[in-house]
Amino acid sequence: MVDVLPDIGRHPDYGLSRSTQHNVTRVRFGDGYEQRRPTGINPSTRVYNVTWSLLDQEEYDILYDFLASRKGVYSFVWTVPDTGEQVRVVADDISDQYTGYKTYTVTCTLREVHEK
Repeated sequence: MVDVLPDIGRHPDYGLSRSTQHNVTRVRFGDGYEQRRPTGINPSTRVYNVTWSLLDQEEYDILYDFLASRKGVYSFVWTVPDTGEQVRVVADDISDQYTGYKTYTVTCTLREVHEK
């Protein structure tokens, strides 16, 4: 069974940011010359900074409980909203905020992992 981020009826807020981290081994020689090579069979990892705001209590409970229960160890599948691509990720950092009368915000960093 594949764990999938639960559908709470809404996408993350606009402004989702994505970055790619490269794992590269470098050897530096004199006069500024260097040689580079990728490290490992999956040397690039995507990282997404995601925010869901104006969540009601039920949406907040489902989303936050799911993310927190993975403890940054157990991966799950997340669908990237702008491309529809499904990516296996872990939630490294999760924060929540009570933003007003019965509304919440959840922010997290989703880091791509290369596993089945």
